[in-house]
Amino acid sequence: MSVTILKPGATIPAWIDPRLSVYPSRLGGQGLFAREVILTGERVIVWGGTIFSGAEILAGKANRESVAVLEEDLYLADPVDALPGEDYPLNHSCDPNVWMQDAVTLIARHTIGVGEELSADYALWLYRQEWVMEPCLCGSALCRGRITAEDWQLPELQKRYEGHFTPFLNRKIMG
Repeated sequence: MSVTILKPGATIPAWIDPRLSVYPSRLGGQGLFAREVILTGERVIVWGGTIFSGAEILAGKANRESVAVLEEDLYLADPVDALPGEDYPLNHSCDPNVWMQDAVTLIARHTIGVGEELSADYALWLYRQEWVMEPCLCGSALCRGRITAEDWQLPELQKRYEGHFTPFLNRKIMG
């Protein structure tokens, strides 16, 4: 799917792998968990939502917790007055088991076992937002402690996730 042709106000339907269920998470709140084994590279989530301009994001029209950059001044998010999308319980980890395949598709970074919680590093899609998560509760050996919308610029993350940020961030990284 090419999101570069989408305009503010357009919507994209979401898809969640039927092998996933929502359960309480040790990271807090709810999380997405595998009910069956998911192999490396398998698609697990296609984000849905509404396309917003940067001005609309700043005006508070989108749920700021659901914002992902698609292109310069073009974002995908849930409207502020909408119920959270099916993918909302995807929690952060500094050593995630899913990453981006394209602007809206997340795939397994490695095999995910039955009962394992799916997680993604929010650095894969956050850009230019006044957003900070502190402290990070992921508990991984790679934990950064503080997560921001500027973390995509960290050289160690660029190397670790090479090619698996959103296409927009991949282009920014490549210069």
